[in-house]
Amino acid sequence: MDRLGGGIEMKKFEEFLNKINFKKAAKIYVLVSILLLLLCAAAIGFVTRDKIKMAMDYEKASDSFKDNGFGDKLKPKLEKLTADSKDIINCIVVDKDNNIIYKANDNLIKNHKKIILTPQESNRKELKDNINKDVVYRVTKEENIIFNLNYIKNHERILFDIDEEFYYEKDLANEEVNELNYLVNRETKEKLFLIRTVTPIPDAEAFIKAIGVIVGFIFIIYWLGVTLWVYRDADRRKSNSALWGLLTLLTNIIGLIIYTMYKETNRICYKCGAIQDKSDGFCSQCGTQINERCKECNSIIYKNQKYCSGCGHKL
Repeated sequence: MDRLGGGIEMKKFEEFLNKINFKKAAKIYVLVSILLLLLCAAAIGFVTRDKIKMAMDYEKASDSFKDNGFGDKLKPKLEKLTADSKDIINCIVVDKDNNIIYKANDNLIKNHKKIILTPQESNRKELKDNINKDVVYRVTKEENIIFNLNYIKNHERILFDIDEEFYYEKDLANEEVNELNYLVNRETKEKLFLIRTVTPIPDAEAFIKAIGVIVGFIFIIYWLGVTLWVYRDADRRKSNSALWGLLTLLTNIIGLIIYTMYKETNRICYKCGAIQDKSDGFCSQCGTQINERCKECNSIIYKNQKYCSGCGHKL
């Protein structure tokens, strides 16, 4: 009874698959996936709009500084960069002797005329200045302005949970840590320091999880869709649908490629659609003749042959 019940359920499942228009379903899937991904991209752009704007302003200022050094054209760019972002603590330009020739405000610098940054002995990617004993500057790359894990509120705590020896939590817990982007003009030897803090994006963790669920849903539908199509197609071709379906479920695109190559290296009956060996003269499922044979020696004749390859008879 169990086998009979299982057979009935399998038959209903195959009938359900046969009713699906996979071509139409694929078009709907692609359209919905694109809309969902665009929605995710738009949402990411919206919640990170301040960071993106800061990165764009910084790029404009850095390009101007690299090309022309510090001057009247750069000042408005630096002022705008500092004013538009809550993350930026200060923007400083120093000459080749580390004398301050421009500062956006007095934060950290106060009335000092010179700032010298030196690496920490424990970590050369972290600098300290000659003014603030309890301030550490972590050197970061330009792309870090946008792609920064610290925008996730509990990122450092999560890292500490994974590795209790994580130096940031252990060594810098009692110090103010700021991020530092710096540029050097090779001609003038002037240096531009962008000192900033990292303001976490509100609800970033929940936002990332939501996007992960959407992307995961899209991926699962794709994976199952490919598997079901291969299973249905193999079943229609009178091939081992369970084997092909399982192979594709486990390997996905690899299974699809193997299945496609298998079909290409064989012959498909034009009447019932079953996959047949190229050497078969008749379909094993419906008896239809699928290959023409030589009248003299009964060898299979392929398209564009002028003579039989078996006996040399002119065709």
